[in-house]
Amino acid sequence: MTPKYEKASNNGLRLREAADPDRRFVLWVEEVCMKEYAIALWGKWLRSTTVKTVDIAGHQIIELNSQAIGCVATTRFENYVQIDKLYISPDFQNRGFGADVLRQIDDARPDDLPLRLSVLTTNPALKFYLREGFSVEKEDPERYTLLKK
Repeated sequence: MTPKYEKASNNGLRLREAADPDRRFVLWVEEVCMKEYAIALWGKWLRSTTVKTVDIAGHQIIELNSQAIGCVATTRFENYVQIDKLYISPDFQNRGFGADVLRQIDDARPDDLPLRLSVLTTNPALKFYLREGFSVEKEDPERYTLLKK
């Protein structure tokens, strides 16, 4: 079960369920947000899927005044909610939109389950997540696993 976050925030930000026409956008925003960090870590970028095969179940499109600016994907497990993806288009980063989305997820999480996510060790987003109340639960050479209780 994936939590739903449909309401718009005060700054015009809205999350809506991803639909088939969003597949290309989901792949694009993943690439523009992650390619640099993947290359820094592994020396290359490999797309995880194609437009035809991308699984958008659990994905929501982040819109600002009806314009897609990012996506988020979550999965609910018995003991926690996993944030699988949180991508904000580079043109809209560092404006508080990612923090607003995290607050919406935090407010909507069922039974106050902990939030968990992972971030590549080469990705400076680690500082953002720590600032937003996550702590490092585990670290390996490729990823930090973060937790927010």
